[in-house]
Amino acid sequence: MMNKTPKLTLANDAKKKMKDSINFSNKSEIVEINKAESRILSKDIIAKFNIPEEDNSAVDGYALNFKKNNKIFNVVGQSRPSSPYLKTLKTNEAIKIFTGSNILKKNKINAVVMLEDCKILTDSIQIRKKIKINQNIRKKGEDVQKNKVVFLRGRKIRSVDLAQLSSLGLKKVDVYKKIRVGIFSTGSEINQNLKRKKNYIFDANKITLISMFEIIGCEAFDLGVIRDNYNETKNKILKNSSKYDLLVSSGGISNSDTDMIGRILSSYGKINFWKLAIKPGRPFAFGKINKTPFIGLPGNPVAAIVTFLMLVVDYVKILSGNRNIKIKKNMISSNFSMTKKPGRREWIRGWITEKNNKQFLEKFNTTGSGIISSISQSDGIIDIDEDVKYIKKGKKLNFIKYEDILN
Repeated sequence: MMNKTPKLTLANDAKKKMKDSINFSNKSEIVEINKAESRILSKDIIAKFNIPEEDNSAVDGYALNFKKNNKIFNVVGQSRPSSPYLKTLKTNEAIKIFTGSNILKKNKINAVVMLEDCKILTDSIQIRKKIKINQNIRKKGEDVQKNKVVFLRGRKIRSVDLAQLSSLGLKKVDVYKKIRVGIFSTGSEINQNLKRKKNYIFDANKITLISMFEIIGCEAFDLGVIRDNYNETKNKILKNSSKYDLLVSSGGISNSDTDMIGRILSSYGKINFWKLAIKPGRPFAFGKINKTPFIGLPGNPVAAIVTFLMLVVDYVKILSGNRNIKIKKNMISSNFSMTKKPGRREWIRGWITEKNNKQFLEKFNTTGSGIISSISQSDGIIDIDEDVKYIKKGKKLNFIKYEDILN
């Protein structure tokens, strides 16, 4: 049986215990780069050649061999990206050139002038602006140098990174396999159908958890609902403990006689902590069943979502191989006052407003764990430390957007 009056674990201590428990051994796979967005690199990306491979033109225009005060240049040829000019230019000679065309050392080109800065004559051009040495010339290796580590293992690939990967001539990359997460809800009162039933409640947690796990790069599996029955709970948890990299439940971890998750963890697994000094979400369990990590989230929807965002996301990212976790924090003046219980971390739902070109934080008017609109009608979480007792209007508070956490 679980301890009826466990010592409350601080939020930061819980995060540390979760991260310290990770023995990372995720396997990798190879994917095509058009399917690599949001995946985690399992190998360093190293450039095999310079980008650009040669000096080249940054604009459409004319490439010159000039000396000081030259203005008129004879046009003797042209250069395209697929067919560079192979001869040597004499002083006061030019070639028409297109963006990306290579500039070879033997060309003796020392500047490129934009097309609109040239007056086109019969067999020559006149330059309208002052010329600078090496203007509009991209240097060899200016973007990426050969043998340089472009991306480190553990980096999450963004959409904007795909351009760099393509420029390196890569068609496929090595990435970590997605973490397989099994998710189930608990409670005999949970309605699994779409039709409303008296004394039953709709399962608002699982659909949201599945979505959020997928957003942060996991494969999420719906394991259904477990009724408040000891044997059913035991059998379902033990049966699935070897099938997934992580098991997650919502509900079933409080002190009531109907909550079975804690009993199963105590009897067949290990509990690292249970019950946190936080609001919302005090009933939050973390442990193992056999060798599989287990997270027991609160049953109330708001508490389940908030604790997922503030406790689970970082843990899962590290479990997935992500080594580049940075959550943007915003210190913004509060537009409210409130009293807070000391010794407890509070995660209040809120949003940013603007007044006289200044930003202020507003909080949702109620803080109950069952008020789902406090999530749907807000933009993020106001993170208030344990030692705070009173918030005075105008106090700077840490605000974290939902999207920034899930990114």
